[in-house]
Amino acid sequence: MATLRPDTGSATVDAILHAAHRVRQAADAELRTQGLSLSSYKVLRALDLEACSMRVLSEVLRVAPRTITDIVDGLEKRGLAERSAHPHDRRVTLIHITAEGKTQLRRARRAVGRQVTASIGGLTGSEQETLVALLERVDPRSGACAAPNVASATATAG
Repeated sequence: MATLRPDTGSATVDAILHAAHRVRQAADAELRTQGLSLSSYKVLRALDLEACSMRVLSEVLRVAPRTITDIVDGLEKRGLAERSAHPHDRRVTLIHITAEGKTQLRRARRAVGRQVTASIGGLTGSEQETLVALLERVDPRSGACAAPNVASATATAG
């Protein structure tokens, strides 16, 4: 069966969702060659910023707590992350990225970078700037597009 495209009733929203899906799928496929999934990559990126609890990871990544537990278990088995007691709250366990996790993350970032470059390689620099400016105006919370960013509009007009 062919890929099922979104059908929101808006060709514009469908195109945004379908493009995002294709980029995510390509990034995930590239990460799998590095031994990671897109989800585990996101967890390593978060842990590279700072050690945090499962609850915080769940909230930051907007993933169910059970899913975070499974991802961290997998990362820990591979030596990419480790658990430790919180220094001031014995009820909390912190998750840390290991040195091997940092090495794996560097490799994964390069792989994702190559895939992202390939994904947008068909767009000129000007087209990329225009696309970014347009997408930044999409705001589902307001019910209408956000006001244009004057600096972005000026940069893309020139």
